[in-house]
Amino acid sequence: MIAWDETMSTGVAIIDEQHKMLFQKFNDFSKALSGMTARETAGEVLDFIQFYATWHFDQEEQCMNEYHCPIAAKNKKAHAEFKKTFGQFYKQWQSGTMTTELAIKTYTELEHWLVNHIQKIDVQLHKCINSTD
Repeated sequence: MIAWDETMSTGVAIIDEQHKMLFQKFNDFSKALSGMTARETAGEVLDFIQFYATWHFDQEEQCMNEYHCPIAAKNKKAHAEFKKTFGQFYKQWQSGTMTTELAIKTYTELEHWLVNHIQKIDVQLHKCINSTD
């Protein structure tokens, strides 16, 4: 389970709220995985993450560009890597070829990626915003 804390703040309220929503959905998926009785629920959560992550990444990339954040290119590349990994996972899930073990492993990797990405890259947006004040 992912827990939000202030060390993950980007300084942009809307981006922080979007991160919190991603955390909530990842946590919902974790709950569905632990029971594996609600495959439909897990599918709905994955559908949401597939759409929402792509939408959020676009929002965040625009924000970094707006504030001329020097890490913007690295951020965009990391987002592309996430979308590729999640996209492969999502296709397997949709096709029914995803095993429970692989779902848990992939979830763990994506959860780790999300937390690390926010704590190491996204939070740097805070500095860029403060430098324009």
